[in-house]
Amino acid sequence: MTNNSVLQKIQFALRLTPAHIVRIYKAVGFPMDDKKAIGYFIDVTRHEDYLACPNQAVAAFLEGLIIERRGVNEKNPGPPQITELALDNNDVFKKLRIALDLHTEDLEAILERSNTDIDIEKVDFSSIFRKKGHKHYKGCPDALLEAFLLGVRFAKA
Repeated sequence: MTNNSVLQKIQFALRLTPAHIVRIYKAVGFPMDDKKAIGYFIDVTRHEDYLACPNQAVAAFLEGLIIERRGVNEKNPGPPQITELALDNNDVFKKLRIALDLHTEDLEAILERSNTDIDIEKVDFSSIFRKKGHKHYKGCPDALLEAFLLGVRFAKA
């Protein structure tokens, strides 16, 4: 998925307004205004307000979401480290799991609510949340991340 697509799906799942998005970015000190908040969250490249979302903006948004939902990390109270490296689906899924304070049982229930044909075992979650390079690491497919975000949307309804 593109960075814009990831942000758009998160915005849809969590029902975030542009003002809320700006507040999330401000939590990590990332410069954001309403125009960017709208442009980054559009996945239609032909739309007049579309702005290609850089990797750093996705990372900042996810870190800001964690801070907004869970608070500042007391063990590391300084500003979070925002990287310019591309985040893959595993990274996005991990950060969303942290931000929403979800455990394996919660993830299973959310995927069940998505009404998709995604069938995943507990063992698969541990493989997805492992560090890259671990012998049991497994990539998170787009379909799984999309089903998760759809289930989050239904859970919030």
